[in-house]
Amino acid sequence: MCRYPTTALLTALALAGCGGTPRYVHPSADLGGVKTVAVLPFETLVQDKLAGERVQKILFTELLLSGGFEVTEPGQVLQALRRAQVDPASLTPDDIKRLGKELKVQALFLGAVLEYDDGRGSGSVPAPRVKLQLRMVDTETATTLWSAMPSRSGVPFTGRLFGIGGDPASTAAEELIRDEVARLVR
Repeated sequence: MCRYPTTALLTALALAGCGGTPRYVHPSADLGGVKTVAVLPFETLVQDKLAGERVQKILFTELLLSGGFEVTEPGQVLQALRRAQVDPASLTPDDIKRLGKELKVQALFLGAVLEYDDGRGSGSVPAPRVKLQLRMVDTETATTLWSAMPSRSGVPFTGRLFGIGGDPASTAAEELIRDEVARLVR
């Protein structure tokens, strides 16, 4: 039996939170030098067809709140995409360069919603599942500077301990994106 139950509990909590978000940073990327960006519409690979739009808006807001980026307004991005007649899910390097020039940005944020579910149908305690794919692409070279695949699944330990449900998928997405943006602007 452990003589220090509080220490054992804290250690267990710390280890339970240790998961790894797969991340990539291009070896020669100067992420701190990127100041002007645009967020393209997200690809939605889930049944909730509005999930991509929700997550795109969350990323837009978190980038603004970070103070690390000047972010092009979503309406301007949509107009540029229409003029270029391109689908964000199938951009070519030339499309990326052309959009960068038209929007006057150094990088584009692209993404996909891979999982997005409040988990209300599985058991007595709601357990949201969210998995995103986020990328920052340089508009001069069409090179991926940064990529991350954050995810969250299930109910946090405190929710299981006290029998309360997890956050909705939108709150889980906010937290995931906030963490990723904070890492970018460090």
